Amino acid sequence: MFLSTGLDITVRRISNDNGDKVPRHSLDTGCHVFNTLRQPIDVESYMTVRRRSIPASFALALYEYLDQRGIDADALLPVPRPPQDSLLNADIPIELWRQLLECAAQHLDDPQLGLHLGQTIIPRHAGVLGYVIMASENLGEAIAHFHRYQRLIYDVTPLIVRQDEQAMELVWDAEHGRPGPLVDETAVTALVNFIRRLTFSGLVPKRVDFINATPANIDAYTEYFGCPVRFEQPETVIRIAADSLGHPLRTSDPAMLTMLEAQADALLARLPLKSPLVDEVRRRIGRLLSEQQPDIGTVAANMGVSTRTLQRQLAAEGSSFLKEVAAVRREIAERYLRETNLGLVDIALILGYSEHSAFTRSFIRWTGMTPIAYRRGRSRS
Repeated sequence: MFLSTGLDITVRRISNDNGDKVPRHSLDTGCHVFNTLRQPIDVESYMTVRRRSIPASFALALYEYLDQRGIDADALLPVPRPPQDSLLNADIPIELWRQLLECAAQHLDDPQLGLHLGQTIIPRHAGVLGYVIMASENLGEAIAHFHRYQRLIYDVTPLIVRQDEQAMELVWDAEHGRPGPLVDETAVTALVNFIRRLTFSGLVPKRVDFINATPANIDAYTEYFGCPVRFEQPETVIRIAADSLGHPLRTSDPAMLTMLEAQADALLARLPLKSPLVDEVRRRIGRLLSEQQPDIGTVAANMGVSTRTLQRQLAAEGSSFLKEVAAVRREIAERYLRETNLGLVDIALILGYSEHSAFTRSFIRWTGMTPIAYRRGRSRS
C-alpha cells in the first residue's frame, strides 16, 4: 500500500491490515472503506481551503531572472521587489503571480517563459520545503515530503499521487481552477529541474501532461523534459518511473531532516485547513445525494439559515450552491470510476441522477471526457 503522508493525499492502492489487496468493489474515501450502495458519503477529505497563493520568493526568482537579462524588473513589474529575507509562507495571490508572468513574457516576447524561468528556481526559492526535500534519503522520500508540504509553496491545487508497479504520477486536477499555462509550466519545470539537481541530470519523466492549450511549438517542451509532452489533457501530470524512486539524493542529511521537518510542520499548522461553511454544506449535500436532488432550500433549512443567507455566505467564500453540488458529485464519481467496477447506472443513482445519460453529460462537462473514457484511461495508467 502506498502510504499517505500529508494533506489532500488520494491513495490508489487499497490493502487490509494483512497486506492483502481489498477487492476492487471497495472504495477508499480517504476516511474509511465501504462497499455498499446508498450509504452516507463522507467528503471530509475534500474540504481543505486553498488560499490560492505562492511564496513571495517565487516573485523574487522572476525579478532575478529579468535582472540577469539586463531588464529593469523594478520598473517593469507592478509590485515591489520582495526582500531577500521574505517570509516563505505563501503570500502572493496566484492571480497576481499570473499577471507578473504575463507581463514579463510579453516584454521578453517569450511565450515559453514558464519553461525557462522554472529552470532557474532553486532550493532557497522554496524555503523550508526546499531544504526538507534536499535532506531526504531518496527521490521517493523527497516526493513524499513535497506531497506533505506542498501547501507551503503552492497553495492552489492539491497534489494527488497515483502509483502502480511501473510508475508514480504526480497529478494536479482542473477542479480547483486553471491558473494558466505560464503558472503551470513554471511549477512543473521547477519541480523536474529540482529533481534532476538532486539526483542526476539525465533523469527523464515517462510523460508530462498539461491541461492548457497546445502551444504553437512543442519542440522546446519535449527537448527539455525528454519525454512525450501532451497538452489539452484533463489533468496536469508528471509520470516518473518506479525504478527512479529509490535513487539516493546527493544532499541527504537525516539529522538535519528531523529539524527541518519540525519547522515545516509548524508552518503547515498555521495554514487554514477547512472552511466551516463549505465543510457543512458539502457534508449535507453528500447525505442528500442518494436520497433526493440536493437543493439549497433543504440544506439551508437544515443549517438553520435562510436560502438567501446561505447564498450570500457561499458567495463570500467564492462559491455557490451549484458549484458545491458539482464538486461533491465529481469527487465521488471519479473515485467510483477509478476504484470500483460499479456500472454507470449504479454510480448515477448514488449521485442522485435519475438517468445515467444525465450523469454522463455532467461528467463530460467536468472533465472533457466520458465516464467510460476516464475509467479506461485510469486503468491504463
